[in-house]
Amino acid sequence: MGALALTATVLAPAAGAVTGTIEVLTSATLVDLGNAVTITGTLSSGPACVGDRSLVLEWRAMDSGVYATVGQGTTGADGTFAFEQTQQHSGRYRVTAPAAGSCEAAVSDPVLVRVRARVESTLLAGSLTVGSCVELTASVTPPKPGQVIQLERRRGGAWEVLQTLTLDASSRASASPCFAWEDVGVVKLRVRWPAQDEVNATGNGSTLGLRIELARWMRRIRDLIGRRAMSVSVGEAGGFLYERAPRVRRTPASNTKLLLSMALLDRLGPDDVVDTRVASAAEIRHGVLRGDLWVVGRGDPEVDAGTMAALARQVVALGITRVAGRVRGATTYFLHDWDAPGWHDNARDYVAMPTALAFEGNVDRRGRHVTDPEKRAARALTGRLEKFGVSVRGRPGAGRPPADAIDVASVPSRRLRPVLVRLLRPSDNFYAEMLGKRLGADRSGPPGTIAKGAAAIEGWIASNGVSFDVNDNSGLSYANRVSTHGIVRLLWVAEAAPWGRTLFGALPSGGQGTLRHRLASVQVRAKTGTLTDISALSGWVWLERFEAWGEFSILSSGMPKDRASELEDKIVRILQNQAR
Repeated sequence: MGALALTATVLAPAAGAVTGTIEVLTSATLVDLGNAVTITGTLSSGPACVGDRSLVLEWRAMDSGVYATVGQGTTGADGTFAFEQTQQHSGRYRVTAPAAGSCEAAVSDPVLVRVRARVESTLLAGSLTVGSCVELTASVTPPKPGQVIQLERRRGGAWEVLQTLTLDASSRASASPCFAWEDVGVVKLRVRWPAQDEVNATGNGSTLGLRIELARWMRRIRDLIGRRAMSVSVGEAGGFLYERAPRVRRTPASNTKLLLSMALLDRLGPDDVVDTRVASAAEIRHGVLRGDLWVVGRGDPEVDAGTMAALARQVVALGITRVAGRVRGATTYFLHDWDAPGWHDNARDYVAMPTALAFEGNVDRRGRHVTDPEKRAARALTGRLEKFGVSVRGRPGAGRPPADAIDVASVPSRRLRPVLVRLLRPSDNFYAEMLGKRLGADRSGPPGTIAKGAAAIEGWIASNGVSFDVNDNSGLSYANRVSTHGIVRLLWVAEAAPWGRTLFGALPSGGQGTLRHRLASVQVRAKTGTLTDISALSGWVWLERFEAWGEFSILSSGMPKDRASELEDKIVRILQNQAR
């Protein structure tokens, strides 16, 4: 029952008149449009003025100041009465007993009954699979042209607004909600008219339940993976098309080089270069350099005999014919660290020691790693100088150059743009650790270290809202942890950056680099990753359905490399041809 209305008594009755009061109750104070409300009550008065009294039921709309008669009746012998009413709008009811003989008129206090607007919706749906859309049409009664309705979805025990729509002249509106992979399962929708006037109370439409199924290509990927420890994320235009175990943190192997490249490009830019220099603190007199000649590196991984020849020519051009000291390679700017958390005992077999002054990849003619590249660079420069007629008194060596050494010659590295091609396509660990130390020294100051490079990568990742654990720059660390979800988000960052096309172009395509025996007929640009029983593939693939490049990341563990690569390739082919 609704709230009890207050009693109303006629004032100043005539002498001898019998006064009365009317009490009113309603069956509800809030009803849906079209539902009846029952108004009951009792007339209390003298015995002769209670039974068979005529009554008038009056109603005043919320937007009106005038009562209108909406019903008539009589009281029972005991003064009770009842009316049933249906109204489209909210309003106040009152009951009046007109004067009759000696029975004075009586009027009840008004009682408010609010009426919800009626919201009706229809849904047209063809395929209810991921990527499909439905047509929803809604109307509101009483008509509310120009007002708004809200399309809502049930999530986590609450309704959230998906879209706000404006009602047209016929009080109708339509929407076309679409469903992504995360909508798989039961989706509940409703349309709501939030009260925008006093005429009606807020009305909610019926809940519409839909079951969204995986698209065929998603089922194929799901069935391929089965119960294997494999994560997949696929994105397009800043949204996720499909994910499987996307937030499980896995070891990325050489996908770390992809993250390194992003951090490098963002901080240094595609055209960044570093110089390999020759410096000395000694004076030059009559063609004689009266001290040592220093070769100083800044992290160029491509320094070789040609670099030393170019430096030698510049020294000769200065008129130097004799070096009274010796040629020495600088061991500064990078530490000689050659390890990282998560590296296995054999990690050094796969990467030469990264030094600021490298020479010939820091390997000897037999391909063995060397620990004295600075001395070897000094020996090469000595040989070139002597070939050009400059005598050098002392034997080549290495050490820390004096603080007051002044540059006398320099050779720039290639721009970062082509260096990244050399890093990413063959997945070169030496380039990665060299460039990582260079990044770390630029960000945190010298000396460059593997740890500083890893921290710089982590810092860039965090600045873009993703959290990974990075311990090195090459991906040799089994302690690195990333997620496919995070990698795709970072690929979106790269795509929007000025340097995004540089990264895209540096990655191997199908049949190229580390993909030379893979995906030859697929439009793909991706970075591989391989450690023992660990595999990764992340980058871009052409999605034929969207006629656009989509981002993807696949990380797995516990499988032989050939099996993991086979699954990765099948998934990428499905993405290119069946992303629908």
